[in-house]
Amino acid sequence: MYGATVGQVSRLAIEAATNQAVCHIYPNSKICDSDYLYRVLKGAKDKLLAKRVGGGQPNISQKIVKDFEIPLPPLEEQKRIAGILDAADTLRQKRRQALTELDTFLQSTFLDLFGDPVTNPKGWEVVQIGDLMESVNYGTSTKAILEEKGYPMLRMNNITYSGGWDFKSMKYIELTGKEAAKYLVHKGQILFNRTNSKELVGKTAVYREDTPMAFAGYLVRGIVNSQNDPEYIGAFMNTPQIKQHLQNMCKNIVGMANINAKEFQGIPIPKPPLDLQQRFADIVTRVEAQKARMRSQLTELDTLFASLQQRAFNGEL
Repeated sequence: MYGATVGQVSRLAIEAATNQAVCHIYPNSKICDSDYLYRVLKGAKDKLLAKRVGGGQPNISQKIVKDFEIPLPPLEEQKRIAGILDAADTLRQKRRQALTELDTFLQSTFLDLFGDPVTNPKGWEVVQIGDLMESVNYGTSTKAILEEKGYPMLRMNNITYSGGWDFKSMKYIELTGKEAAKYLVHKGQILFNRTNSKELVGKTAVYREDTPMAFAGYLVRGIVNSQNDPEYIGAFMNTPQIKQHLQNMCKNIVGMANINAKEFQGIPIPKPPLDLQQRFADIVTRVEAQKARMRSQLTELDTLFASLQQRAFNGEL
């Protein structure tokens, strides 16, 4: 009913109590199917949010919910529509689950090839991350803009917690020739998020795009030397063991956690042979290609679901 999650809808599968932040709805089973109502309310989130009131703490009152008009076909038709939408949504969830399982597969493969990154059971030589780098530097502090001029600029929100990329929210920056050499990240280089909340500081990702992008000052770029592979280092940084290590080592500065470039370079890391690192990198390349295909399929399924939802509530399904 209010707060950051205002307008979210869920089907309750257990008996539970609610507080004043939640509006629980009991459909009249003689005229309204529960699954259908759930789909209608979920699809109408934007319309409900348009009716919310309040500034810092927007809310939807019970009266807004009670007075909200919905299409109400015959009960059997409601069940048919809900069944179609549930089936389409299940396909989307399976694609998301498959993407998660591919990430889990890569984590398992890393442990099989290299062992636990902290205990180092395979006895690899332990060095520091800086020993594997050709260079390390901070990003630009120049303010980016929304207008699509110059280069897209990567910020802390563009790196996902699992070490992937989210390019949905981008800003742009113009760079001189000198600045471009210093503040562009290229394929095969690493970005490390040095400042964030304690849970998110240290997010690390290998940049895999063919077109270079600029990167902001909250990020650190690492260019790996020729004797090591960036995919090994990126996967190492994204293991649960190292994420915990990062939380333990970060400093809090005005509500934000920080790990500077020097501290990043000082992180201990086992150094397996280059050919084994490259073997892992080949697996990553194949898995990332599979993930790209699945993300494309998921986009198509999302589009299909939105179309089915719109047709259903317009009486066209």
